[in-house]
Amino acid sequence: MEHFEVSETVSLPIETVWEAHEDVHLLERISLPFPVVRVLDSNIICGLGTRFTIRVELFEQIGIDWQVQITRWEPPRRFIDKQLRGPFQFWEHIHQFIPISDTETRLVDVINFELNPFLDSTAIRWGLETMFQMRMNNLKQTLLNENFRRNLKNSDER
Repeated sequence: MEHFEVSETVSLPIETVWEAHEDVHLLERISLPFPVVRVLDSNIICGLGTRFTIRVELFEQIGIDWQVQITRWEPPRRFIDKQLRGPFQFWEHIHQFIPISDTETRLVDVINFELNPFLDSTAIRWGLETMFQMRMNNLKQTLLNENFRRNLKNSDER
C-alpha cells in the first residue's frame, strides 16, 4: 500500500473551509488544466454514503470514469472518500481540517492507494504527489479568493 500526504494552512475559520468542501464541484475548480477533471453528476448533496462519478480526461474524448463514495462524514473536521470503481486497485482520500485558531485552519490530504501491478509505481506516485501538492496550492488560493467566499455566502442565504 502506498501512502503520502500534503498540507497547507489557510487564514480562514474551519467552518468556512468545511462549507466549501460540501460542494463536490470544488474539485473541478482546484484541479490542474491537465488532466481535465469533471464531476459527471449534478445536484450532489455531500454526506455519508454519497456517490458520484469523476471523469479524468487524458485526451479529448479519452477519459477514465472514477466512481467514489463518501465513507466517513465528520463535520467540520474530516471526510473520507473511497474508490468504488476506477483506475486503482485501492484508493482512499482522507480530507482533514484542523483548527489552528478561530481564523486559521490546517488542510491535510492523506492519500492511501494501491496500483495495478502492471503500472510503474515510482512514476505514478511522483505524478500523484506533484498533482496533489499543486491542487492544494490551488485550493488555498480558491478559498482565499474574496469572490469565491462571497458566492459561498450568497448560496447560504438562498
